[in-house]
Amino acid sequence: MHTGTISDFDINGQYGLIDADDGRLVLFNLWSVERSLRDTFGVGARVEFVEQSGILAPRALALTLLSTPDGSSAPT
Repeated sequence: MHTGTISDFDINGQYGLIDADDGRLVLFNLWSVERSLRDTFGVGARVEFVEQSGILAPRALALTLLSTPDGSSAPT
């Protein structure tokens, strides 16, 4: 598992970039996240994820919210 912070997010497209803790940028989308939790993701949120290689860049799968953009603990 990897961790990082969401650095860019398009709420309409439900995709963005994670600034991984190891310094890389990783693409993600929220289609694999439970719909009720999607509104808690945004720029500044801390996430844990599984990485998969992609054509253009690595992709994050199985996103888990660690903290919300305001630094609050993730909802359970």
